[in-house]
Amino acid sequence: MWKSIPLSLKPGFFSIFILCFLFIYNSTSLAQVISGNITDEETGMPMPFANVFISNTTMGGITDVNGNFVIDGQIPQNFELAASFVGYYTKFRMVSLSGRDRVTVNFILEPRVNQLDAVQLRSKRDKKWERNLKRFERTFLALVDDPFFERSEILNPWVLDFHEGRENGMRYFGATSDEPLKIENKALGYSIEYHLQDFLETRLGFNYYGLINIKNLSDPVKEQEELNRESTFQGSLRHFIQSLVDNKIDTLDYQFFKLIPAGFNSIRTNDFLYEMGRSLDSLSRDSLYICDLQNGYKLIELPDKIEIHFLKKPWPNDYYENAYHPISWIEAPSGYFVVDEYGVLPDPRQLVISGYMGRDRRARFLPHDFESTMDLQVFETVLDSLSLDLLKWNNLREKPYITLNKSYYHPGEAIWFSSKMMYQNQIFSDSLSKVLYVDLYDDNYQTVVSEIFPIDQGMTSGIMVLPENLNPGNYVLRAYTQWMRNFGEDEMTFLPIPILEPYQVAQSTKSEVEELEDDEIDVEIKASFENGEFGTKVIAEISIPYASQNKFEGHYSISVLDHDLFTDLKQHTTFEQALDWLDGNRTSIIFSEPRFPIEFGISVSGYFSDRPKKPLDVPITIVQGELENYGITNADGTGYFWATGLQFQDSVDISIAALNQRRRSYGNIILSQIQKPKVEQFLPRLAFQVLERKMDAHQFAFYDLMEGEYFELDEFTLTETPKFDMEAENYGYGKGDRSIGQDFLQRWPDINVNQIVEMFFPGGGMQRYNLGVNAGEPLVIVDGARLFSEAKDILGGIVAAEIESIEIYTFSAPIFGMHGFAGAIIVKTKRGKRIVKNDQIFDTSEFEQFKVRGFTKVPSFPLINEPDKFIQRRSAIYWNPNVQWSEENNTFSFDVNFASQTKRLLFKVIGVTWDGIPLEKYFEIEVQD
Repeated sequence: MWKSIPLSLKPGFFSIFILCFLFIYNSTSLAQVISGNITDEETGMPMPFANVFISNTTMGGITDVNGNFVIDGQIPQNFELAASFVGYYTKFRMVSLSGRDRVTVNFILEPRVNQLDAVQLRSKRDKKWERNLKRFERTFLALVDDPFFERSEILNPWVLDFHEGRENGMRYFGATSDEPLKIENKALGYSIEYHLQDFLETRLGFNYYGLINIKNLSDPVKEQEELNRESTFQGSLRHFIQSLVDNKIDTLDYQFFKLIPAGFNSIRTNDFLYEMGRSLDSLSRDSLYICDLQNGYKLIELPDKIEIHFLKKPWPNDYYENAYHPISWIEAPSGYFVVDEYGVLPDPRQLVISGYMGRDRRARFLPHDFESTMDLQVFETVLDSLSLDLLKWNNLREKPYITLNKSYYHPGEAIWFSSKMMYQNQIFSDSLSKVLYVDLYDDNYQTVVSEIFPIDQGMTSGIMVLPENLNPGNYVLRAYTQWMRNFGEDEMTFLPIPILEPYQVAQSTKSEVEELEDDEIDVEIKASFENGEFGTKVIAEISIPYASQNKFEGHYSISVLDHDLFTDLKQHTTFEQALDWLDGNRTSIIFSEPRFPIEFGISVSGYFSDRPKKPLDVPITIVQGELENYGITNADGTGYFWATGLQFQDSVDISIAALNQRRRSYGNIILSQIQKPKVEQFLPRLAFQVLERKMDAHQFAFYDLMEGEYFELDEFTLTETPKFDMEAENYGYGKGDRSIGQDFLQRWPDINVNQIVEMFFPGGGMQRYNLGVNAGEPLVIVDGARLFSEAKDILGGIVAAEIESIEIYTFSAPIFGMHGFAGAIIVKTKRGKRIVKNDQIFDTSEFEQFKVRGFTKVPSFPLINEPDKFIQRRSAIYWNPNVQWSEENNTFSFDVNFASQTKRLLFKVIGVTWDGIPLEKYFEIEVQD
């Protein structure tokens, strides 16, 4: 008997009660028979040897010579019956026995068109597809740390097609298949035919759906396979639901808890015993309302998110420091979920699952008619904590790929480059580093140039100016993020860069230079010339032919060089070669915990000190300039503090202080400098020989020195913290990641802003998904005014009836600068008046001031457009790192002036499509008189 609960105790109970009352149904469970016939749609002829199966079970068979089939046994009351045949579309029917012992179901199968007579093997150009296959397998089959992953295999992966992109500001990765996937699972002893209907993965999770025909690999089943099946079943979602429904939940087997929403600024600890009674409220089975529905379905009310502990299996976890068993979380967005007689959800979308139960993939799939034959016992874990850590940190690796405008340089020249970040898991790209460090060091491992650049949507373009007195020799460019330093020096990007004497040129000594085998994207170039008194102009048009237009959309760089003064060595790593990093060995951090945090902008760190025996873990206020940006961070027990998210160029004054309640400073602040990683290796040099180029005095080569009147130093516009604009949408910050409007607010007129935010972040408190970084408090803006320390109290006093709208920013929070590192909330009230004046003058008297270096200022590439002046010759004529082709605009045009002595031009087009297809093209063009 299910426990009855007074209507007054459970909100929404009445509707659930009525639902249960209407569908209560009693039936007996006898052996049933399903029969039918399968025919061809075009010919009407019966189809012998077609597969017929009850999806997700081992029940099924094949048709006889007349296309007839029969399935009998203990058949579920409600099921999906499917029919399939090679070269035909799979069809299925939802069938409900409704107490009947015999049902007839007929199928008419439609043949596929344009079927290939033979399997087409994929070539080298499909490395992107191969990488996507591995990515798909890690989500679909099993996590890579699962021992069953290596024992499960997709036998026909070539039937898969992959696609990715952005939707509603979020990246996604999807897969489709025209034919059933054939999977062999040697760990559980099953052969699976999976008819994939949908697969989608985002940073918030994944889901996939398909019809499943499953059979035993061997008969009888091997002893180890039986043990693996039992171990997989124990502690699974289905095992928990069956134990719950059958009233077999015992405190020795399972414990489950209701999550108590945290306060606005409350932080859950990793101490399980401490959290009991604070963020966790113990539940019993009797506290859940369960009722019978029709045909064996049961409805379970679940108004709250619950945490489930399975006590019969040891398991390493990093969520609690004193709980060593599987922990899972489930919640029902609708307040309830429905299960069938097997304990399976007919609609998986009714539950959101995370934690241990969320690890299950196809390699851990058990047919719904599987029945446990072993008593509940303690199962040994098959996974150690090292494997879990390896997976966790490997997923968060990143690496820049650098494209240069040239392959060698001279003293005084500028190295122009662009960078594209590669991510082990593209889903996390929005949450990883936004700052790139680029250094140039010599044979003695001494850094000669060092710059800092912002990363915007995974892209960076920048410049490094070489000193004019730089000694020629072999140098190395090194690019990295602070986060990458956790994984060791080998993860950084290194490029050998020769620096030659003036009037020297380099020529490759390699007999064969590997070219990118790219036959997927065609590039066409048209060039016309205009000869003038002081120089020559080229009008260039670079385009993608129509045949490639379904693949080419992406980001590219274009470089134009004097081919007589410069010959590209073509020895730097291509993007296709760089992508091999994704397929390399999995790598974990080299420390027990990350030592170097993820940066979302310029960072400041230092130490606070005070009198002996005074606490050092105090709030530290950090202000940029004249209050252009500010934030508050907490020092730890040693006095160390760190903050990130500042957005500025060159150097600015940063004011830092520990302030008491009267806004008076106390203690001392010592600002620490970011130490560069030590150089421990020097990469092999490029293979080339140096040639001396002799020229007459009037033909000297002016090698791209960063000086001269013909340079136009118009700056690129870099992203700055937006100014307040009351007329712009959300004061210039755009839409948030979550928007709360009147439709929602009118339903809860008496709830304050704190509670509303908690409703949109299950578990309480606002999170920015910043991968374990201590984010502090979110920025709050009310009617255009940034709130300072009073934010929590003010929001607690504003109720929904007074609010026009709320925008919550998590992944897009970097636009708010340092104070938005922990996320941001914009509240518009109906009265539209500022609660706090925003025109205060910043008083620096209570602060210590420090000069902090920001991002390197990047000028535009120097183009010569003064037709009445003699144009001096130089090797680098044009550079644009920000060319984006799209379906609407597949042509890029530009014109540029150069010296009359130049007789040959070298055009370089390098980049990658949004789908990850690399492009690298070289064009040699004779200058026409």
